[in-house]
Amino acid sequence: MDVVKWKDFDGNLTEFLVSSVWESIRPRGSNVFNWYSVVWFSTCIPKHAFVLWLLMGEKLKTQDKLRHWEICPGSNLVCPLCELVPDSHNHLFFTCSFSNQVWMLVRNHMDFPIHCDGWRDFTFLLTPFAARNIARIIVIKLLLAATVYCLWKERNARFFKRRKRSCNQVFDVIYHTVRLKIMSITWKNSPQVLRLKSDWKIS
Repeated sequence: MDVVKWKDFDGNLTEFLVSSVWESIRPRGSNVFNWYSVVWFSTCIPKHAFVLWLLMGEKLKTQDKLRHWEICPGSNLVCPLCELVPDSHNHLFFTCSFSNQVWMLVRNHMDFPIHCDGWRDFTFLLTPFAARNIARIIVIKLLLAATVYCLWKERNARFFKRRKRSCNQVFDVIYHTVRLKIMSITWKNSPQVLRLKSDWKIS
C-alpha cells in the first residue's frame, strides 16, 4: 500500500505531518539578540519594554525615517525636545540636550558607575549582566526602559499635541513609575534589597 512519507534535512523518512514539513521549510533567522535580557524580563513593564525593543531595532518612527520615506518632503522638522536638529534614534537617546538632562537625573538613581554616552554604549555595557536576577540589575533595567518610554512619549506629546513638560517633570514620572513597580515586586530579603528599599524610600 502506498503511504506518504517526509524526508527531513538529515535524510530520514518520517511520517508526513504538516508540523514536520513546516519545521523543515520554515525560514530561520539569526540567533536571539544578546540584548534580549535587557528588554524582556519577568518584572518588566510591558509597554516600556515594547518601546525599548523598538529602539534597539531602530524601528521607532523618527524624523530621519519620515524624511527617508518622503512622508514630509521639504519640511524643516526639528527635534521637539531640543528644537535644534532633526530627531533620530541616536539623537533622542540620549545626545539631545533635553534627553541628556533627563538621563543625568536618572543616572543618579542607578547603581551603575560606568560612564557612557548614549543608549548603545549603555546597553552594550549592561548586556553581560542583564540576565542576572538580582535587585540592582532589575532596577537599572526598569529605569532604562522607563526613561526611553517617557522620552518617546514626551517627544510625541510635543510633536503632535504641542504639550511640553520640563526635564524635572519627565524625571518625576520616571521615578514614581519605577518606584511603584519596585513596591509591587516580591523581593527576597537581603542586605542589597534592604539598601534598595532605603534608597527608594520604601518601608
